[in-house]
Amino acid sequence: MNNLKIITFNPPNPKEGAYINYRTVHFVTLYNSILDTYGIFKVDKDWSDVYWTPPCSYIHPVIDWENIWKEMDYCNMGYIREYIYSETINGPEIFFSSRSRL
Repeated sequence: MNNLKIITFNPPNPKEGAYINYRTVHFVTLYNSILDTYGIFKVDKDWSDVYWTPPCSYIHPVIDWENIWKEMDYCNMGYIREYIYSETINGPEIFFSSRSRL
């Protein structure tokens, strides 16, 4: 008799965070519920087994933080919210209009 072990795999959910590997740099982006925005963190290893990995079109030729965050936010909130996206000297930023819907 064979002993079979069933292993289930739940793919990472965008609302839990995203892992981006861009060239030789690894990033994780997570939602900050206190500030109601997303933060970017450089990490030293591959977190693709824990966090959602966006499609290649969101990462190459440049990281499309706006679409990554829009998809993550939709998974978090269940609807598309109004937002302002900008790229400043500090990097990309997204601000949401007090939980309003589009």
